[in-house]
Amino acid sequence: MSLEVFYASVDGDYDGVKSRLLTEERISKFVNLFFSDPTYQNLVANLDSGNMKEAFRAAHTLKGVTRDLGLTRIADPASELADALRPDENGNPAHPEKANEIMTEVSAAYKKAVEARSLLD
Repeated sequence: MSLEVFYASVDGDYDGVKSRLLTEERISKFVNLFFSDPTYQNLVANLDSGNMKEAFRAAHTLKGVTRDLGLTRIADPASELADALRPDENGNPAHPEKANEIMTEVSAAYKKAVEARSLLD
């Protein structure tokens, strides 16, 4: 599967990422780096352990990286999750009650992208 087909299969923004990274070689490099990065696993672990401060950091990082890579199906719910976990003036997450529901959407999109990536040439 080509990168363009990969992006289509995960409803990503191939044209946007190509305009930023310019070549398929660079896109491929950064996509591969993304899938070897522990940010998603850190997000899961910190949510499971109740460490909302670190979960927020991981969600915020995941949002930024996936937005830069044009992986919008992950980026959009990751952005919502970061907003829900964003600490208020007392250091408490803004909307922790929404975290599990949004995380389900993040996880589904991430798993779909992992599956699609396994088919890349």
